[in-house]
Amino acid sequence: MSDFLSNFSGENYNKTRQDKDKQKEEKQSESKSVIKKTDKTINNEQSKQSEELIGPRNNPLNEQNNSEEKKENSEDLIFTKKRSKKKKVKKETPEVVEQVKEPIASTTKNPDEFIETDPTYKKTQQKKYLLMGLGILVAGFVLFFGYYQLTHVKVPNFEGKELSEVREWTAENGVKLQVEQKYDFDKNANIIIHQNVKDKKIKKGNELVVDASLGADPEEKISLPDFKTMKLDEAKQWIEEQKADNLAIIEEYSDKIAATEYIKFEITNRDVKAEDYKRKDKAKVYFSKGKEVFEKDISVPDFAGKMKEEATDWAKKNEIDLKIEETDSDSIESGKIISQSVGKDTKIAKKDAMSIAVSTGKALVVPDFSQFTVEEAESKANGLQVQVKQVFNDSVPYGGFISQSVEIGKKYKEKDEKPTIQVVYSSGKPYIKDLRDNTLEGDLQKIFYEEYQSKGANITYQVNYVDSTVTKGTVVNMSKYNEFAPINYVVQISISKGNLTPEVSKTAESEK
Repeated sequence: MSDFLSNFSGENYNKTRQDKDKQKEEKQSESKSVIKKTDKTINNEQSKQSEELIGPRNNPLNEQNNSEEKKENSEDLIFTKKRSKKKKVKKETPEVVEQVKEPIASTTKNPDEFIETDPTYKKTQQKKYLLMGLGILVAGFVLFFGYYQLTHVKVPNFEGKELSEVREWTAENGVKLQVEQKYDFDKNANIIIHQNVKDKKIKKGNELVVDASLGADPEEKISLPDFKTMKLDEAKQWIEEQKADNLAIIEEYSDKIAATEYIKFEITNRDVKAEDYKRKDKAKVYFSKGKEVFEKDISVPDFAGKMKEEATDWAKKNEIDLKIEETDSDSIESGKIISQSVGKDTKIAKKDAMSIAVSTGKALVVPDFSQFTVEEAESKANGLQVQVKQVFNDSVPYGGFISQSVEIGKKYKEKDEKPTIQVVYSSGKPYIKDLRDNTLEGDLQKIFYEEYQSKGANITYQVNYVDSTVTKGTVVNMSKYNEFAPINYVVQISISKGNLTPEVSKTAESEK
């Protein structure tokens, strides 16, 4: 123990110190040579591994020298040293040699204290803090970017698209929508005309303003063309170009007008004239589809002997053009079908025509009254009303048949309105009766009408007045009496004035 302490006294301490410095310089030179040899082999590994601070005692080359030095001077050397913290590095292989940096010796207040430091420590720490700062900056940017992405959405270009697409997009992305509508001839209704934000980000909850089209102005007047000169396709094209959506094209079948040809035009509101027509006014223009053609797939039943209603119901159900002809029958009762124009089981199509004959029962037939006498005429009328009349006739003898008002053989059904048949027989030539001395002038009108004129004879009379002792107004003479006269004849009749006495009358007669 005394020997060990003697090393720290007087001259022994200085000697020991000098030896120690010499050994230190030798060790540093050896370390530099070893580092130069191993730099090439660990150049790539050095960039991946953390730097490790190595003191003199940890140096593998110094361990041998230190062990020898300890053997020789284990009791002569005492020194104090501070070492930097070392980072443990995982070794890839046992053959990798760690890089040893040159230690820097510094003198502290204690001259006996030896400090060994790593010159790369400061750079390592700076690099560490720089990476930490960059990491925080990147994390902040990522958080801000994520927040921005979550709270903002890019607005597509909706111009020219349907308003429903905008409503759907704003509802899905939490964006408020304000729609301003205006008339635009070039854009159909509900098409987007303009938007305040397009192809840019907008914050969720903010308002997107769009202008939507209402289509063409309904109050605008439209000059109507002459549809009579237009085909169907031309009319459709005109309506599309003018955007006259309230003008409807109606196509209907026609047996008379060819397909695609104009039929008629009408405005719904009758108070609107064609020259004042506006886009809002409703109108219809009709065009023909031509004659409708159907497949012959309807089988015709046998209607003979069946009631008329059965045939009419069948025709209505199958859209058959059924014509009903009524005819009398002595054997088939009224209302039943006698015959049909299309045979049983024949195939016909919709709208085809067929007819049936329906019985009206036994008919009332007008007889030939020329075969009957005046007395037989009423009894031979077959249930018809007959009025028999006799008239004068120059050519037909008395009792002969002259005419009847309804043609021979005409038939009347039970439901028909039946006329009264006028049957005329001849009374022969008119016979002029003697009206002298017993007929007054006042009775002449009645006598000539009832006896002659009412019976077809155009017999009239002319009156002349003569002096006579016969009572005034009495017929005293006739141009024709008690004999036949023609149908057309005028009888001259003398009427007494009653102005003569019997003596005067005899004198007048003798003078005469």
